[in-house]
Amino acid sequence: MDIAQIPEQQKCLVFGDVIRSVYKMKTEGEENCPERIVIFVDELNKYAPSNIKVSPIINSLIEITERGRSLGIVLFSAEQFRSAIHDRVKGNCATNVYGRTNGVEINSADYRHLPKSFTNMMTRLSKGQLIISHPIFRSLIKIAFPKPAYLQPEH
Repeated sequence: MDIAQIPEQQKCLVFGDVIRSVYKMKTEGEENCPERIVIFVDELNKYAPSNIKVSPIINSLIEITERGRSLGIVLFSAEQFRSAIHDRVKGNCATNVYGRTNGVEINSADYRHLPKSFTNMMTRLSKGQLIISHPIFRSLIKIAFPKPAYLQPEH
């Protein structure tokens, strides 16, 4: 479901309803419910901002981030400023992927646990370069997405 084309206030209503409906479907064991559901959210900070501690949407997102994996619900989000997301939502993330960001964001509390060499690197990443953090890895990993085949140089 793509809600990009609807007005901003309606996006919040639709998003909140979808989140609650998916969670209800999984917790009540509804028939014909998919085993896994992946929810992609762009600009999660709009729906779970750090400056608002309680709202119906935030409560639903916290439920999904705290219990969703065991139910087969995966929340996948992207945002420019990790520091602008509710602490309990980002605190339950197992995998974090960092792209290029600025020095102001790097100096926020969200990045203090990362090695200085990686935070410095984050201010200079090129398009397609990312840094991945996951408990299974002993260290952060820098990856680069290859250019699409049609942009590859001919040999």
